[in-house]
Amino acid sequence: MSAPPVAARRHTLIILGVLALFSVLSARSTGGAPITAAGGNRLVQYGSLLAGEWLLFYGVWRGLKAYGTPLSSIFDTSWGSRRGLVIAIVGGAAAWPLVRLVALGAHVALAHFGAPVAADAARVQAAMEPHGLAESVLWVALSISAGICEEFVYRGYFMRQFSAWFGGRGPGLFASALVFGLGHAYQGPWQVLLITVAYGLPMGALALLARGLGPSIVAHALEDVVAGLTGG
Repeated sequence: MSAPPVAARRHTLIILGVLALFSVLSARSTGGAPITAAGGNRLVQYGSLLAGEWLLFYGVWRGLKAYGTPLSSIFDTSWGSRRGLVIAIVGGAAAWPLVRLVALGAHVALAHFGAPVAADAARVQAAMEPHGLAESVLWVALSISAGICEEFVYRGYFMRQFSAWFGGRGPGLFASALVFGLGHAYQGPWQVLLITVAYGLPMGALALLARGLGPSIVAHALEDVVAGLTGG
């Protein structure tokens, strides 16, 4: 028997619509290329993305609250305890190299079939990587926020909701991973497939195995921090 929904169906459809609209507008404004920083100043870009992450978190939280679902049931870990924090940090740090290995395998496989994943990755990196101390500090803040907010939304909210809708954790895992990939559609169709397989599925599996979001939050944040600061 699947777990019950965590929010109203209407709320989930609204959140999906907002994510789809953002992706479409981003694709139209960039011609399918990744978002680039206005005037070369990534501080504005990072600030906008940072605000977007927390607005998304807030929107999902409001739906959970209206439905009577506590945040603790989504995170499913004791953030207020030292043990919970240690589990999150150690588990995420241990899982992160495995996530990177899966991503590398997916990248190699897609490249083998002629997908321009290397070129896509280079465009994303050129558009997003920080330069200088101020941008690097804000990038770290953005990466940590993305780890918290996106894991909360995709591996917490969506995975739980889809599991209830589609009758089990397996369908919930695949549906949430696909939505995560489609949320990056402005980067191009091959990036959607790569992100779904290389990040959406492994992060979802990690959250299921850990029975909480702590390790996946840490792994996600680590991936974004390292990718931005080291160039991939």
